[in-house]
Amino acid sequence: MSTFGTLNTAVSGLLAMQRAMDTAGQNVVNATTPGYSRQRVELSSVGAPTSATFHTGAKVPVGGVQVDAVSRIRDAFLEATRAAAGGRQEALAARHDTLAGAQLLLSEPGTTGLQAGLDGFYAAWHELSLNPSDSAAGSVVIQKGQAVAEQLHAVGDGIAAGWASAFDRLSQTVDQANQAASDLASLNQKLLEGSSTGRSVNELLDRRDTLVRTLADLVGGQAVPGPDNQISVSVNGITIVHGSTAQTLTLTGAVEYGDAVTDPPAISWGGTDVPVDSGAAAGYLAALRTDLPNLGASVDGVAVALRDAVNAVHATGFTRSGAAGAAFFSGTGARDLAVVPASPADLAMTSAPGTINGAVALKIGDLALDVASSAALGGGIGASARWRDLTTALGTQVQSLGAAVTVQESVVNAADDAVNADSGVNLDEEMTSMMLFQRAYQASARVITTVDEMLDTLVNRTGTVGR
Repeated sequence: MSTFGTLNTAVSGLLAMQRAMDTAGQNVVNATTPGYSRQRVELSSVGAPTSATFHTGAKVPVGGVQVDAVSRIRDAFLEATRAAAGGRQEALAARHDTLAGAQLLLSEPGTTGLQAGLDGFYAAWHELSLNPSDSAAGSVVIQKGQAVAEQLHAVGDGIAAGWASAFDRLSQTVDQANQAASDLASLNQKLLEGSSTGRSVNELLDRRDTLVRTLADLVGGQAVPGPDNQISVSVNGITIVHGSTAQTLTLTGAVEYGDAVTDPPAISWGGTDVPVDSGAAAGYLAALRTDLPNLGASVDGVAVALRDAVNAVHATGFTRSGAAGAAFFSGTGARDLAVVPASPADLAMTSAPGTINGAVALKIGDLALDVASSAALGGGIGASARWRDLTTALGTQVQSLGAAVTVQESVVNAADDAVNADSGVNLDEEMTSMMLFQRAYQASARVITTVDEMLDTLVNRTGTVGR
């Protein structure tokens, strides 16, 4: 190799090591940047192609080092696994949080829940049976009945409000998914342009993977790699992003709680329902379509059972004035249940006209017993039993979802650890690499210094020509 060829080789080393140190420095700076993938310089020998010198015609090997590419360290399989795990976690968390909010409405077990209210209502009837002539005891019965009705109103209205809140969150989730899909489509176009011109697109790829993960968290999107670093995203086989084109998802179906059963909410595209089974949207849909309507129906069942059982017994009695008993409760469900009697004189508590014995009041008080309540309903399940079944079922469901969320969180954490181990920045490793590249840079610089000293000796200190 000629002296000047050696200089060229050393210069290539300087340039390559400078690029390598810049890359390592970028890794260090972005060590805590979310979604950043560490980068690595790919070096290769220029080789030793032969060429003829102008002066001698001799074939002289010219070598060196070159930067082939700056690779982005990212495992597609690990990233897809993490995105899928995140989607499942978001679905479970959305459903759990919605039902946990509904569970708070029940206030069970406790002294402020409906069960305590029912016990107090039945106890007031027992007290009235002992003092059938006491107007104060009759007033307490009416007040306790109104308190139970108000508790049922609060639970029913709370479920409706929870449904509306979950619907708003679902609407926001769909809007966020549409924005992420639009951003990904625009990014695909930039990736196409960058890849076709040979520019580095590593940062764009980081942003792309972040958007894909966002879509997985929102609607369970699944990524499908394409040419030129572009990526498509589909939801259960329905493509929502393809190249630079993004489809717009819309909410269809009921927008009010009262219509949820007959026209359940859904996510669609172009008139076609999108079967979302992962992501936060799936959790909200499950709560809106099934969980909250079923819970509301169960609470209505409690109100109807209470109404029918009390009315059935109350209709068999007579008031103190001898009038036949009428309905004690009116309404069609939890949200409109109301007490009919306006005063103690309207209470049918005696078994026969012209007598004041409190026999019917005692029977109503005994409805606290499931057997008596079932008998009054012709074998049906009474209000207290229905309420206990409802609270137990909801508590079990919330607990089960909470356990599933905890397990899925551990899965997501394990996936995060795997992704970080593969693509995350290790500061110790990067600092070691920087020292290595620095020493290599210094070695290349030392070669240039040595060649310079050789040329100085050859040109300025050899022979006497020119003196």
